[in-house]
Amino acid sequence: MIIEPKKRNIAYRCPECGTSIIGLVGRFALSANLVRLKCSCEDAGALDINITNDKKIRLSVPCLFCKQNHGYTVSEGIFFDSEKFLLNCPYTGMDIAFIGDEEDIKKELKRTEEEIGRLMASLEAEELSDIQPEDMNEDEILPEPAVYDTLRFLVKDLEEEGKVHCPCGKGGYDLRFTDRGIQVYCESCGASYEFTAVTPGAVEEYLYLDEIKLN
Repeated sequence: MIIEPKKRNIAYRCPECGTSIIGLVGRFALSANLVRLKCSCEDAGALDINITNDKKIRLSVPCLFCKQNHGYTVSEGIFFDSEKFLLNCPYTGMDIAFIGDEEDIKKELKRTEEEIGRLMASLEAEELSDIQPEDMNEDEILPEPAVYDTLRFLVKDLEEEGKVHCPCGKGGYDLRFTDRGIQVYCESCGASYEFTAVTPGAVEEYLYLDEIKLN
């Protein structure tokens, strides 16, 4: 019997021109090399994917809104087996990368294209660059990225095990920055749980959580 290697479609939008870049990531190819997706724009950044020593998948995704890369770490199960998985900008809450089947990805790209259009219209922006920051370095965009990265991995691992609970019970959880720390919230009902950790050292106390209850 021939075993078909796992493959996954992934897409993002180029921060320079807004073009959708779609690639197919294979499990075997990812094990051997860094996978990089890049627009043909001269100054465009790239979406990088690699497997860490402990077999987690690390992604560095160009952000259409911050014009900086955001880092994410997910398990192989989430990356290759989830029906659909979205990565968003922690500051704007807008989806910037899409992982899943090709048909699902195209639907999400169409949906977010309409969201971007509405955002530009509300801000009276004529060009994509009109809604992007100017002269901001990486430290200003994403202070203490290890905190967000660690908590996102914790939440997604617990979600995969069915150990994130909210009043509506529909699932679909994401993270965002708040004035007090980082918040995990339900996309359906808005229930949330606040992580008050703001440094890599302080986040360690949350690594022993075996479940999260949102309210």
